Parts: sequence; C-alpha cells; structure tokens
Amino acid sequence: MEPSGAANAVNAAPNAVRIAFMAATAEAQAEATKQAQRAGIEHARANGDGYRGRKPSYTREQLRIVQETPDGTAVSQIAKLTGLSRQTIYRIQGDPAGAEKALATWGL
Repeated sequence: MEPSGAANAVNAAPNAVRIAFMAATAEAQAEATKQAQRAGIEHARANGDGYRGRKPSYTREQLRIVQETPDGTAVSQIAKLTGLSRQTIYRIQGDPAGAEKALATWGL
C-alpha cells in the first residue's frame, strides 16, 4: 500500500530541512575558507613573505609571440600558434603590463 499524499509531505519535510541545513553549512564553510585564504594572502604580503599569486600558464616566448602578432589576427590562430588557450590570449592582450609583471614576479 502506498502512502497517501499527506504522509509523503510529512516524510518529505524532514528531508527538505536536512538538505537546507547541509547546504547552509557548506556555504558557511566555503565562506570561512575564502576569508582564511584572504587573511593568509594579506599576511604574506604584509610580511614580505613573497606571495606571488598563481604561476603564469605562459612562457616569456609565448608572451612575446602574442604581443608581436599583428592586430586583427584571429585569437584562435594565435592560440594554435602558441599552444595557449584563447582566454589566456585575451588576458594577455587585455593587460600586457600585468602579464609581464606576472612573469617577472615568478622569475620567468
């Protein structure tokens, strides 16, 4: 015999509460992790511990090729030539000084 609609609703309510509680707990944990990471980065920068951020996914040679490619060249063509992703090409073209700085920071 199948439970009635009211019985299903009674059984579903505690499950919904459990799921909502687990989601809220996971969200709070993720936010706490982000705050701890920000604090660690700020501490490293303040103490001169050399926080450098993420290592660039491109080499100096790849950067040079991207920068020397004539305007109007398709990004997908540059990506094939350099072996970089299109998004990396866009990032380099959008902030060439930042791209240079990232390589210098990592000593590349």
